[in-house]
Amino acid sequence: MIKGLIFDLDGTLTLTQNLHYQALHRAFAEYGIDYTQEEDIEKYAGQGSKHTCERVLAAAGKNPTPEEITKCAATKKMYYDEIVANTEIRIVPGLKPFLIDSLAAGYKMIVATGNKLEATETILEKVGIKDFFELIVSQTDVSNQKPAPDLFLLAAKKMGLEPSECVVFEDALNGVKAAKTGNFKCIGLATGTTEEKLKEAGADEAIADYNDEKLKKII
Repeated sequence: MIKGLIFDLDGTLTLTQNLHYQALHRAFAEYGIDYTQEEDIEKYAGQGSKHTCERVLAAAGKNPTPEEITKCAATKKMYYDEIVANTEIRIVPGLKPFLIDSLAAGYKMIVATGNKLEATETILEKVGIKDFFELIVSQTDVSNQKPAPDLFLLAAKKMGLEPSECVVFEDALNGVKAAKTGNFKCIGLATGTTEEKLKEAGADEAIADYNDEKLKKII
């Protein structure tokens, strides 16, 4: 029986995953790297800035030191904060009615995101949905980022539930893989990639948004 709903943030609750890409693209440009949206979606989305910086710089033959990785992540954060401050943030269509109905039905709900806590709280408050969630777990709460299941396992633990009692909502392929590795049911949001790719990554179901009738198959 499903008792808890675990939501990623960017691309799952809010249409903000592309903002991370824009910030990373600008940060990597300073290293002479043309970071594409395709590789962001296929390889790195959801893994956290430090991990992405380390892998992308290494793939480009930069042999990054820990200091260089930290500097790259800080540059990305600077651009990301600037973009968020100057962008109208939108939520995924159908989200608010779905959250209202889920709360009324007695589901526990939590945000589990590879984003930073401060940025997550800012975005949730900006779009008016922060009060729907009991707790937020973020990248700094675990050692291993997606596709490791640690973040979702911690979220379930915080709610006092087993993975089998939860559904994870994710838009990133790495997030879907993390959910399935942790033995969660997973619904993929096709806000950045296709429903087909989400299912290939392991999603139990894939939907366009929260108006999708397929939600009723699991929730």
